[in-house]
Amino acid sequence: MAFFETLPWQPSFEGLSRKDRMGGVYRAYFPDALAGWEFDLPADLVADISDAEREVLSLQSGGALHVSLEGMARFLLRAESVSSSHIEGLSAAARRLARAEAALDGGRDPSDQAACEILGNIRAMERAVALGTQTKRLTVDTLLELHRELMQRSVKPEIGGVVRSTQNWIGGSSYNPCTAEFVPPPPEEVPGLLEDLMHYVDGDTHSPVLQAAIAHAQLETIHPFADGNGRAGRALIHVILRRRGLTPQFVPPVSLVLATWSRDYIDGLTRFRHGGPSDGAQRAQGAQAWIRTFSAALRRSCQDANAFRDEITVMVEQWRERLGSVRKDSGLDRLLRVLPGLPILTRATGAAHIGRTPRRTGDAIDTLLDAGILVQRNVGRERYRVFEVPEVLDLFTSLERRLASPEGDTFASPVTRRVPDRP
Repeated sequence: MAFFETLPWQPSFEGLSRKDRMGGVYRAYFPDALAGWEFDLPADLVADISDAEREVLSLQSGGALHVSLEGMARFLLRAESVSSSHIEGLSAAARRLARAEAALDGGRDPSDQAACEILGNIRAMERAVALGTQTKRLTVDTLLELHRELMQRSVKPEIGGVVRSTQNWIGGSSYNPCTAEFVPPPPEEVPGLLEDLMHYVDGDTHSPVLQAAIAHAQLETIHPFADGNGRAGRALIHVILRRRGLTPQFVPPVSLVLATWSRDYIDGLTRFRHGGPSDGAQRAQGAQAWIRTFSAALRRSCQDANAFRDEITVMVEQWRERLGSVRKDSGLDRLLRVLPGLPILTRATGAAHIGRTPRRTGDAIDTLLDAGILVQRNVGRERYRVFEVPEVLDLFTSLERRLASPEGDTFASPVTRRVPDRP
């Protein structure tokens, strides 16, 4: 049975105001475990879930591309990681992010903490996809490994992979949970809830989309880490979708949609946190509201991915027209195919991605510079030489604008009309 419990908060004499320094009470949430949870879904929601799975599978088998699977996959994974970071208040312009990445690749300190944390999220997403392809069991240690990767470039890397031992909360004061919007379960409840969650993630009781939706909402509810819970929860979505065979090639950028549907996102997660019997109607109805939001976001993310794919395909075709004849499987051909996933590169990173020597890669880079497809930049005090792909960076700039101004999005969230605001 899930319930909220009112607990006392002892004054800690911290905080700027008298109110922050005082004690009081707060309401902590004790969620139900997932083990043995079975519930019926209405026919229209079953259809929504099926439609979402069909859209994701269609994304994997889309039309022919003049770009490698790696290039497109890296572009979408990067878009997903940037969007997931944006939800947590982390943002950096495309060129700023790319230059920080180039500095790190060259063993230099970019001195840009926000960019480093977003790059950490990209690495964590890459690890999530890799974990999804492994045959070993998914356990709590798997989740801790993912979180450790996520926090490696944060201001507090030491909290990576560490389950919290203190109470945390969302919203309200930074010093006490008495005015918080949501207080997750107390720390002593977390280990058992995580074991239950990862046992569910390791199984196949529900369909892939349904499993990903429930697992994400449960992790967000448990909030097991001192920081990075949202990003870890969204990475877990992709562990599940890849593991269940739904995304063998491309990551649907679902975080891009959740970022622009922030009200629906928060509302869905809030409804998931029911109170009452574990087999009661309230739990089922709350889960249905969230699953409906998640399924709609996943379908929409596939539309976004297809739009990006069309733009990238046209862009690469125009590059090839500019260059004229390009010998198949040459260093130039290989580099053209991966460039959509490499908005900034060096001769060394380019060589690593196309499997050619730095000299041959350098010849290809010189050809692209002459054609205006690449632009040389110097990064840092050492004037470290890198090469930008302006048109790819422009694509990410359009992504940033959508994240910054969701009201300007031309597609309305379908769940906004079907899920009313909470009273």
